[in-house]
Amino acid sequence: MPARKEISINKLGIIAGSGVLPLQLKEACLAQNITPIIVGFNGYTDQVEPDYWGRIGASNKIIKFLQSQNVTNIVMIGAIKRPNFFDLFPDWFTFKFFFKAWAKSFGDSDLLDNARNELEALGFKLHGVHKFLPELLMSEGILGRAMPKDGHQMDVQVGIKAARELGVADKGQAVIVKDGKVIGCEGKHGTSALIKRHGCARAVLVKMCKPQQDKNLDLPTIGPQTVELCAKKNMAGIVGQAGNTLLVERDAVQTLADENGLFVIGVSIDEPK
Repeated sequence: MPARKEISINKLGIIAGSGVLPLQLKEACLAQNITPIIVGFNGYTDQVEPDYWGRIGASNKIIKFLQSQNVTNIVMIGAIKRPNFFDLFPDWFTFKFFFKAWAKSFGDSDLLDNARNELEALGFKLHGVHKFLPELLMSEGILGRAMPKDGHQMDVQVGIKAARELGVADKGQAVIVKDGKVIGCEGKHGTSALIKRHGCARAVLVKMCKPQQDKNLDLPTIGPQTVELCAKKNMAGIVGQAGNTLLVERDAVQTLADENGLFVIGVSIDEPK
C-alpha cells in the first residue's frame, strides 16, 4: 500500500458529495496539518459537516466563498446522485462556465479536462483524493480468500482489453464478461446500472481507468456497493486497475467478497507513453 507523502499546502477546499470519502479526506488533512475547508450540498453531503452549504447550480457563490477563505487547492470527492431541477438551475456564472466547457468537449473526459482548465483560469488547482489518501489506491493482487476459477483468466484479459477500448472511446470504464465474451458495457448511467442490467451468474466485472483520464478528477471506484450488487447477481468476481482505481472501505469490500465467494483482483497494465 503506498505511503503518504507530505504535501506542502496550508489549506484544501473539499467539494463534498455523499459517502465516507469526504470525511476520510478531512481526517487525512488534519493529520497532515492541512486546514480543510468543506463545501457541502443539502441532500447530498451526509457524513461530514461543511463549512459552507452550497447549491450545485450556484457555483459563483461557492467560488467566492473559497476565494474568501484563501483556498486555491481543491479536491472534488463523493457521490452526487440525481440532482433535482432546483439544484441544477444555474446562476449566470455556472451557465457560462459549463457552456464553455461543454462547447469544447466531445466526451466525458474532455468535459472534465475543460472544466479543470476553467477552474485553473480562476486560480484554483485540482487534486485527486489519492494524493492525500494514497492507501485508497487498489493494490495489485487478490484481495480476500476467493480465487478465480478455470476460464476466469480469459474473462479478465478480454475484459481489460474491452474496458480500455471503451475508455479510449470515452464511453465508460467498465464491462461485464462471461465465458470470454463481453455481455455488457458501461454507459452514461454508470457501473451500478451496468451490473443491474447485465450482471449474471459466473460473470466478471472489469473496471479500468480511461487512458486519457484526468486522474485528479475522476478515478474509477470500487466499494462495498459494487460487491453487494455483484453478489446479488451471483457474479464470480471484480477486477480493478491497480494503482489507478479507488478501493473504498477496503475492509468492508474484503469481508463482503469473502462472504459471497467473489474474487476481487487488482491488475497492473502497461500505460501508453
